[in-house]
Amino acid sequence: MHVFGGLSIDEWGSVVAIFGGIGAAIALIVKMTSIMNRLESSIDTLNSTLNNLVNDNRDLKIRLNHIEDRFEEHIGEAKVRNQKIKALEHEVFERGKDK
Repeated sequence: MHVFGGLSIDEWGSVVAIFGGIGAAIALIVKMTSIMNRLESSIDTLNSTLNNLVNDNRDLKIRLNHIEDRFEEHIGEAKVRNQKIKALEHEVFERGKDK
């Protein structure tokens, strides 16, 4: 049997297989770490995008409430104008009937 460095060929094969397995496990861990880092980065980007959407939505709600308030003011002003117009019509047409 062949012996090199005090170990036989089958023992050297076992050593190579063990180191190969350990190397493969380390490579897998490094690859999974890289994938997890990319996933974490993607999640951070998604979280940032969602926060921006929430802030935009909040701003839009504030603007919409302001527009609704102004619209209600205009409706109230229109009702007052309509009452004034009706009063003037009544005054003008009633005065015309009296003559």
